[in-house]
Amino acid sequence: MSFSGFTKVVLGFTIAIALLVGGSVAAILSIVAKLTALPPKPVFDNAPPLTTQATPTPTPTPTPTPAPTPAPTPTPETEVLPPGAYRVRITWPQGLLIRSAPDFSSANIGGIAANQQAIALEASEDGKWLRIRIDSTSQEGWVVGQGTLERLDGDR
Repeated sequence: MSFSGFTKVVLGFTIAIALLVGGSVAAILSIVAKLTALPPKPVFDNAPPLTTQATPTPTPTPTPTPAPTPAPTPTPETEVLPPGAYRVRITWPQGLLIRSAPDFSSANIGGIAANQQAIALEASEDGKWLRIRIDSTSQEGWVVGQGTLERLDGDR
């Protein structure tokens, strides 16, 4: 083989390898760019519109001051509590589970949120559980009573 033939072979292999490497790099960069692009911002049905319109500032007009109305007097609660029952407020920050019986293994039948009021109807025999009725739903069940409730009325 002559020197010019050898040069052609070496130059051909070099160009072929350069084309393969260049094409591979271009393909990898294209794929990486597509995979790392941020998705479009989602638009929700209940989202406020993004466009804001300039509203003219209204000119203040003098308005007559209304006569002060007397504040309504709070009406005393008309609900009559059963004998021995009293109002409580849930003080446990996570709220309480309401159970069907005064036992941790009994079924959960609901829950009551923190700072919600209820009526304590009776205590369990050991005094650790209270049967309560939720004011808003009239649901009754048992909750742990030690350190989770605050008695609202003064009489004991």
